[in-house]
Amino acid sequence: MAYAAKQVQPNQNYTIYLNPGVYRETEATVLPPGVNIEGAGESSVTITSNGAIPAPGVNTGSSDWSLWHYGSIIQLVSPSYSGSNPRYGSPSEMIEATDGNQTLGGFTIDGNSKTIKAGIWVENRNNVTTHNVTFKNFQHSGAVFTRGNMWWYVPLAEGKWMKNTTIYDCTFINSAADGVSGASTGNLRLGGLDGANIYNITIRENKGYGIKFMHVGHIRNVKIHDCDIQVPEVDSQWSEDASIELWNLSYGNQIYNVNCNTWLSMVNHSIMNEYQPTATHPSNLKIRNLRIKDIDGQSVKESIEVALSGVEISDSYFQDKGFGIAIWGGKAWGGTIENHDINIHNNIFANVARKVQFGFGNSAAVFIPDPASNIKIHNNVFDNLGNSLQINSADKISIKNNVFLNSQGDDVQGGKNIAFTNNLRRNTNPAKPTWQIQFAVNATNIQGDPRFTGTGDRWNSYYKPASSRSLVVDRGTDVGLPYFGSAPDIGRWEW
Repeated sequence: MAYAAKQVQPNQNYTIYLNPGVYRETEATVLPPGVNIEGAGESSVTITSNGAIPAPGVNTGSSDWSLWHYGSIIQLVSPSYSGSNPRYGSPSEMIEATDGNQTLGGFTIDGNSKTIKAGIWVENRNNVTTHNVTFKNFQHSGAVFTRGNMWWYVPLAEGKWMKNTTIYDCTFINSAADGVSGASTGNLRLGGLDGANIYNITIRENKGYGIKFMHVGHIRNVKIHDCDIQVPEVDSQWSEDASIELWNLSYGNQIYNVNCNTWLSMVNHSIMNEYQPTATHPSNLKIRNLRIKDIDGQSVKESIEVALSGVEISDSYFQDKGFGIAIWGGKAWGGTIENHDINIHNNIFANVARKVQFGFGNSAAVFIPDPASNIKIHNNVFDNLGNSLQINSADKISIKNNVFLNSQGDDVQGGKNIAFTNNLRRNTNPAKPTWQIQFAVNATNIQGDPRFTGTGDRWNSYYKPASSRSLVVDRGTDVGLPYFGSAPDIGRWEW
């Protein structure tokens, strides 16, 4: 395959076809722009090597080794900078991505028991599609898609993003690592992408992350959806590996229809919020139809950490995590503005197998330890948590149409300028007969049995009203979400 890539002319829409068999490469396949690779199928074509792919003159012991394309089997790499070093330079030396206009698919690529660093590496190429590829047993990553290295704390300029990446129907098996230059790698790593569509991805990992940022991240108009990710629930550095970790999210990103067992980390450098104001782009990230269920019920981690503004998290299910959604960063991490405009609605937070703990996060559904403002918490269910909402000094909080079931600590602790209306509470602990809250509760907030079905999957039917006579039906207030009847219902589901 490497030999064929040397013979074919670039930008002619040629395709290298791989018949059934095992292809043992002795050097990297350096694929020119406009050249495709089409295999006969994942089950019949395997690309591998008997040993590490040579990288002459490259220091494989460098702390930056994991950031270089050297050592990967298939390389689609174009220069990122115009100076003396094509891989790194000043922001003014960044050059636009080359139009790759190429597709790779229909094969398995094997890291030969982790003797090879990575499978496919795409760097500073637009319009690249990868589909129906199985990646397994690589040292650092199955696949990397990045515009190349970038400066810290400097936003990507227009025209310097890598555009139109498509990755679908791919499987990743044990192709990440912990302890690489003091961090973890991911099976699929992403950086500097604008307009990517990533879907139908399956990840099964025993030592490392699922999907992770590359270089310093920078993600814009990226969709990750319809994925199943299972990674280790034990990690020496962060207690458990992350299913998805992305840094420096700009506008238009979406994550939806994802099933996983560990946390999502969505983090912007503290000063990046000034570069990505939600007044200009009100939606930096939307997460919906996410299901996170801890397998062993021993988690001490959150479900999602949010360290950016302009976020909506909805229609999701979180079970047996240490706590739910953590909102932090911004001013607390050295920025000049606090995180703001975060909307959390129509979610279910439940402890079923995990014992509630009052350590870090206080087993809360929403934990806000740092200054934040304009937070909406609407139409959620909080079942058997610690302090159901731990909002500390957060300001301008709207808490409406939620169900609080058996809060073991307070229903709400902390916060200021709180609009708290049309919530329902039920607590079977006789020592807590009234709302456990530090401010006055008006009559729109009610107590009693919500009369849910109590049957079926907790993410599906368990918390639905059993009938039109359920206490939650038509007892909410209009918060701008769709509803049926004379008024919105309280809780996750409308009758």
